[in-house]
Amino acid sequence: MAHVSLKKGIGKKFRSAEGLYNMKKVVFIEPLTFMNNSGHIIYPLKRKFQLNHSNMVVVCDNLDLEPGECRIKMGGSSAGHNGLGSILQYLGTPDFLRIYIGIGRPPYRSDVIPYVLGIPSEQEQALLEKGIERAAEAILLLLDHSPQKVMNEFNRRNGKKKDQ
Repeated sequence: MAHVSLKKGIGKKFRSAEGLYNMKKVVFIEPLTFMNNSGHIIYPLKRKFQLNHSNMVVVCDNLDLEPGECRIKMGGSSAGHNGLGSILQYLGTPDFLRIYIGIGRPPYRSDVIPYVLGIPSEQEQALLEKGIERAAEAILLLLDHSPQKVMNEFNRRNGKKKDQ
């Protein structure tokens, strides 16, 4: 897989990289806002990249999945994820594709914020890196196949890996 170099434009609140994959334009975006304000970049992205809910995929963490586990889902609520909540607010619809990378839950529920912002153990880091690789694989599959097909195959396959 090729390396992608994200670049920040002057005055922009995001970094981006553009390229072609199988003759399809692909744009990667990394918000530079606080996570809770991720949606603030939606309007400039709509103008610059013709972004809309049907051509975007949001990759984010998920406390309810084990570290490194990966799931693809179309639509839904923010489920308490403040970054997704911000994107929902600015996009105006919940109907966009999400790829969740599991980070697991902290041992004590009251420790969620320090856990999410903390440094994972070496074992968790290795699992998270595998989850990121699976998310990248899912993005490439989505460029060549329908979201429904990728969700069915990818989610089932990753579920089997967990069970084995």
